[in-house]
Amino acid sequence: MNAPTTSAARFAGHRVAGVALVAVECFVAVGAVFGGVGLIADNAIGMLPEWLAGTPFTSWFWPGVFLLLVVAAPMIVAAVAELSGRAWAYAASLVAGAAQIGWIVAQWLIFQRYFFLQPIMLAAGLAVLGLAWWVHRGEPIRLPGR
Repeated sequence: MNAPTTSAARFAGHRVAGVALVAVECFVAVGAVFGGVGLIADNAIGMLPEWLAGTPFTSWFWPGVFLLLVVAAPMIVAAVAELSGRAWAYAASLVAGAAQIGWIVAQWLIFQRYFFLQPIMLAAGLAVLGLAWWVHRGEPIRLPGR
């Protein structure tokens, strides 16, 4: 059996990175939808109410809405763009990864609390950025409609 050529091996690595990128985007999106809906639904996921002390929030409703808008929506858009081969998929994945990282940093700054999922989700945001760069290396960043 012949060993794969350099270009074939590179294509296989590129494909694995693409699958990993979409998998991480879907993982984060599902978690953000679950968390956002859980927060909106009268904090069904059980976040501690005392964590809201000193924040602009009186309930978990708005943090849930923001989680859906800032994290879930961009991750869903990025995953769909990657799967459908949109020209702007690279930009969508970069925005989604940056939004995830920004979300975690905002949590630390606003709530000033540590939750065990934060480093995991920060790593997921960094993974989206890194995998997007790997999958799309050498491609220009295109915006939708261009």
